[in-house]
Amino acid sequence: MRPTLVTLGGVELHSYGLAIALGFTIGTVVAVKEAGRLGLPDRGAFVDLLFWVLVAGIGGSRLAYVLLHAGDYGRLCAGAGAARSAGRVLADCAAPLRLWEGGLIFYGGLLGAAAAVAVVVRRQRQWRFGRVADALAPGLALGHAVGRLGCFLAGCCYGKPWDAGLRFPRGSVAFDELAATLPAGATETPPLHPTQLYEAAGELIIFFLLLRARRHRRFDGATALVYALLYGVLRFGVELFRGDQGRGMLGPVSIAQVVSVAVAAAAALLLARGAASQRGLGPRT
Repeated sequence: MRPTLVTLGGVELHSYGLAIALGFTIGTVVAVKEAGRLGLPDRGAFVDLLFWVLVAGIGGSRLAYVLLHAGDYGRLCAGAGAARSAGRVLADCAAPLRLWEGGLIFYGGLLGAAAAVAVVVRRQRQWRFGRVADALAPGLALGHAVGRLGCFLAGCCYGKPWDAGLRFPRGSVAFDELAATLPAGATETPPLHPTQLYEAAGELIIFFLLLRARRHRRFDGATALVYALLYGVLRFGVELFRGDQGRGMLGPVSIAQVVSVAVAAAAALLLARGAASQRGLGPRT
C-alpha cells in the first residue's frame, strides 16, 4: 500500500499522515476554544491531555486494525519459506508499526482516546469526564473530516463500483487491492463510490450540528453523546457503500456497522436518561 505523496518545499510527505496531522491540529484549536468556553481550568493541562489523546487515539486505532488483520501480519512475519535476510525479517515483522501505509480503525482510536481522557480526568480532580468529552467532540468531528481526506488521497476505505464514481490511480491502496481483477496494463481502478468523501462531508455536517446542539446542552457529556449518536448513524450508512477488502464482515454486515448500531443505541439511551434527570432545569453552558 503506497499512499499518495505530496511535495512541500522539495520534501515528499505522505498525504495520509499529512491529513491526519492537519486534522489533529485543527481539532486541537477547536478543542482548546471549547475548553475555555466550558470553563475548564488549567489550559496547559488540557493541552497536555490532547497530546495523550493523540497518542492513545492513534495507538488504539492501529491496534484495532492489526488485531483485525492479525493473520495477515503473522504470515508476513513468518514468511513463505523463501530465504530472507535478517533485515527483511525485521522489516516484515515490524509491518504493524508502519502507520504511513494506512490502516487505522476509528472506533479503536475512539476507545483509546476515551481511556486516555478517563486516566487524566481521574488525576485532574477538578475536571469532569463528561465536560471534557463535550470540549473534545466538535474538534473531533472537524478533525476527522480532514483526516478522511487523507484516506481519499491514499485510496484506502474505498467504495463499491459505481458508474458515476471516481477512479483511483496506480499506486493507491484501492488500485493495489483491486489489481488482480483489473485488465493487464490498467493504470486506474474502475469508478468507485468515494466513500471517504461521503464520511468527510458527513463529519463536517456533524460539526456544525454540534455547534448548534451545544447551546441547548443540559448536562455534562450531552454534546459528546450527540456526536456518538450522529456518527454511529453516519458510519452505518457509509458502510453500505464501502467495498474495500478485509475490513471485517459478520455475514451481510460489517463489524463497523455492528459497532455503530451499539454506539448509536447507547448514546441515544444515555441522552434520554440524562434529559430525564435534568428535566425542568435550564440549559448548561
